[in-house]
Amino acid sequence: MYSFDIFDTIITRSTAEPEGIFMLMQEKLQKEIGYDPLFTANFYELRVGAEKASRRYARLKGRQEISLEDIYRILAMTACVSEAQTEELKKLEVKTECDNILGIKDNIDLLKKLIIQGERVVLISDMYLDEACIRHMLCLVDPIFKNIPIYVSSAYGKSKANGALFWVVHQQEQVEFSDWIHYGDNENVDIKAALKLGIKAKHLAVECLKEYEKPKKNFYHQLSVGISQYIRSQSKGSGTASEIGSSLAGPILYPYVSWILKESMNRGIKRLYFVARDGWILWQMADIIIRIAKYPIRTSYIYGSRAAWRLSSYDGSKEDLRRIIECSNMEEILFIEDLAKFFGVALDGLLAFLPPEMENIKCTRKFFKAEVDTICKWLEEKEEFRSYLLESQRKNQKIAVEYLQKEIDVSDDHFAFVELSGTGLTQQCLSKLIGRFYDGEIKNFFYGLDDIQEDKRSKFIQFYPNALKLYILELLCRAPHGQTKGYKKENNTVLPVLEGAEGEQIKAYHMEEYKTAVLMYVDEMEKFCIKNGLRCMHDLNLVDEYIRVILEHPPKRIAEYFCHMPFSSSGRKASIVEFAPAISKGQLRKIYFWENGKNVGRIYHGDSIEYALLASDSAAKYKEWCQKCREKGIGKWLVDINWYLRTHQKPEMDFFCPWEFLKGDIVIYGAGKVGQSFVKQAKQKYAKCNSLLWIDSNYLELQEKGMHVKSPEEILGYSFDRIIIAIHNSKARQDIWEKLRKMGVEAEKIYYG
Repeated sequence: MYSFDIFDTIITRSTAEPEGIFMLMQEKLQKEIGYDPLFTANFYELRVGAEKASRRYARLKGRQEISLEDIYRILAMTACVSEAQTEELKKLEVKTECDNILGIKDNIDLLKKLIIQGERVVLISDMYLDEACIRHMLCLVDPIFKNIPIYVSSAYGKSKANGALFWVVHQQEQVEFSDWIHYGDNENVDIKAALKLGIKAKHLAVECLKEYEKPKKNFYHQLSVGISQYIRSQSKGSGTASEIGSSLAGPILYPYVSWILKESMNRGIKRLYFVARDGWILWQMADIIIRIAKYPIRTSYIYGSRAAWRLSSYDGSKEDLRRIIECSNMEEILFIEDLAKFFGVALDGLLAFLPPEMENIKCTRKFFKAEVDTICKWLEEKEEFRSYLLESQRKNQKIAVEYLQKEIDVSDDHFAFVELSGTGLTQQCLSKLIGRFYDGEIKNFFYGLDDIQEDKRSKFIQFYPNALKLYILELLCRAPHGQTKGYKKENNTVLPVLEGAEGEQIKAYHMEEYKTAVLMYVDEMEKFCIKNGLRCMHDLNLVDEYIRVILEHPPKRIAEYFCHMPFSSSGRKASIVEFAPAISKGQLRKIYFWENGKNVGRIYHGDSIEYALLASDSAAKYKEWCQKCREKGIGKWLVDINWYLRTHQKPEMDFFCPWEFLKGDIVIYGAGKVGQSFVKQAKQKYAKCNSLLWIDSNYLELQEKGMHVKSPEEILGYSFDRIIIAIHNSKARQDIWEKLRKMGVEAEKIYYG
């Protein structure tokens, strides 16, 4: 004969712990009328306490097991609920148990196989629920359980734990212990107790909670962790990608998608357009929820990106170009060719708009950040360049508009776009393109925004306004295709042009396994939320907790999965990089002794050195050692000599201005730390500075401190080759630039330091 334990062997609950059922009941009871508010607010604690007390009283009377009636008799005495309410509570518990049952497929298949082979099979359980209730729960999972004998401890007052219930089965079934094999999940109750009697016992291990899963006395947390645990048990043998999908990505992303659909219903939105690439997994999640919840919402996936929409939407204005530049990853611009690629123009075409003083830019040396900022500012100011850029984008704009017009139904305003995170600029650019054929408001859902972009045509609806490091969301929303580079026309149909390499690498990075796990989580979570009347009730504390698991204290396997993920945040990298590949000691030495902790991207070719250090204790410790050493002894000497060899500047100067900027007759605007450092640098022989005028708007106050700073008005009577704005703050730099332009200073004479 073969016997099977029932709970956590054949069936399990949707909650992380059995007591999670009481948390779900408490949530339901708080909506009921007629119960004492103190009782409903504390039902979980009272129900757990009543069971403990009932077991204690049973032991005093020599009974090994209790029933549901025993528990609620104690609960009624404690909480002073009426007899009718007691009956309602028992029915509610049974219903909640039935509504939250899940079958453990592998073990049910094993049981079925034995029955097909003609073997005798029985079920045994230590449980306070009665046989009829448990059979009903089992049949909800599979009708195979309709006629299988069930032995429940509550019916006999006997327990498996001490072997007594096994003796009951032995007598009832007339089977010898030596001819009996028992399957169960509990090593003590199912395995050791059976072996003591001579029963062959086989352990069917239950899926354990992960180290970051710490179920709380919270119904949503219990349900989420329970669903994740169940999916892992159904996906045994799957790797880290599956775990992350079911246990981290699912819980982080599901609340957002569910909220979008709820908000769409509230706002009368009937069509949702999920934007590539971050929208790929969100789109599939939404379709599952729509199917289960029967929302009257239609979804589509549209191909677009900053590369496809930003410049193609350019309107020719200075302000629009500045906004595009400010919201782009300009730190990735290392060579003049990179800048031409950024603007989508030929290198020769770009060089034609640069002044003669920047002839040296044509060489292959890397840009200084100040040079990138200065050139971009000049180009903003040049009407000829803006016209050239606008003209160069006309074809791209036309085909982008044609694609969007085909894909988007603008017959009414009941539609919205779904994005993940960012500044919102790309969606504003999308609004401008759509504005070619639709003049209404464009609504955009975001998980979180890095910035708030004011725009009359674009409405942003944000899920979680929090100071989260939102880049982690992008890692959870990879798509098995590359970035949309633009559009092309084939057979009168506009198609997206996709970058190929990254998409192929993402496909190979266990994407199918990951996607399957995420969608399983969504499917199960939505079903059980509806069954328990918990639709759209989400715990953002759980979201925050899991994001912190990934970002602050990830288990090694989780960290390594994200570290090696193919990743390109901007789509402009020369080759596909990993998000945070391991960093070597040699790289760390170069960064902290050669680059003095700056210009990390010139040495480390991943996307996040911060995460690489988080994932490696040895690298993090070596970084700390480098930081300490560079402040003293030979370490400080190495930093100083490397700084001098690279810049010909004295080590005590904190900020560096490209030497070419300091040649001839110059003006330095700004007398803070940056300005003071530039003035010292300009006085060195290597600078080849003929004359220097130092100005600042606070010149009177600075003169009182003995600094030789003049009024900005002094430039009106001063002949100079260039003015260097020596200020860090971008808003202040822009204000000074505008002030100088109003004073009549030519744009090509204004430089950023």
